[in-house]
Amino acid sequence: MENLRYSLNGYRLTCEFKNVPIPFVNALRRILLAEIPTVVIRDVVIRDNTSHMIHEMLKHRVEMLPVAVTASEGDVIRDTKITLRYMPGPEEREITSDDFAINGPRQGIFLKDRDLGAPLYFLTLKPNESLHIEAGLGLAMTGASQVCVSTFKNHIDEERAKLDRDSFILSNTGEDVRIFDNHLIQRSFARDENERPNHFDFVLESIGVQPARDLMRTAAEVLKKKFIEFVKLPVSKDDTGAYIIETTTEGHTLGALAQAILYNAPGMVDFVSYRIDHPLTAKLILQFRTKVKPEEVLVRLHNEAVSLCETVLRTV
Repeated sequence: MENLRYSLNGYRLTCEFKNVPIPFVNALRRILLAEIPTVVIRDVVIRDNTSHMIHEMLKHRVEMLPVAVTASEGDVIRDTKITLRYMPGPEEREITSDDFAINGPRQGIFLKDRDLGAPLYFLTLKPNESLHIEAGLGLAMTGASQVCVSTFKNHIDEERAKLDRDSFILSNTGEDVRIFDNHLIQRSFARDENERPNHFDFVLESIGVQPARDLMRTAAEVLKKKFIEFVKLPVSKDDTGAYIIETTTEGHTLGALAQAILYNAPGMVDFVSYRIDHPLTAKLILQFRTKVKPEEVLVRLHNEAVSLCETVLRTV
């Protein structure tokens, strides 16, 4: 990682990754989006609802409220009870996240607008409508997100871009050079000897529960643990004589990176691929052929993957 910068009081992080496989940067992006342990609202019970919003949508709306509690606050997660109750009234009423009653170790568990410091809009009750909701907190290990931005793009090689721009001007007389500056410049990305991208600009922005630095560290730790556990799995042979490893707990995040690491390990494997048999079947299959012991291949996979993760952990 290079050119690490923080902004928005530490909630936004930008950096560059150099000479790493594309699937490694994408793995961090995917983990940040959906595999960071996140405190969420659970066990929603709708005891009364005469509003214009149906029960299923109302329940979903409650569950989507961002919770300003970290995964380490076990007592807050366990003991917090949330209640929202409005009896019928003659006037229209606007409900925000501040209107939820919190009974537990601490108040202020709902995230406010990070820029304005204002409570979040929830619902408008029309005259004579009533509402009674109860809920608690839980910890989601996957499927929830603490980021509003997690993305990357190929880094533009300035020297290549200058040459490509000059070539565009010479060969496209009369064309607006802004066509290159705004669009075609994307083709002038940094690349390795095989013409593959090897330099990336990464952007991470937290919704505000945890600083971007902590989220990036957690993502690297999660990815590291995935490979430590993966290489412990049993190795078998298929009908073609290739070695295979199967897991029902991982998917493209690990599979694509494992394939890239082994593919770029000279002399280790003659063939490597991964597949997920069906989108509805939770089974990742890594397949490779090698003239060395399969245990040596797994050691190489473990060392390379852990090294990539450790680089992130040392830098942020």
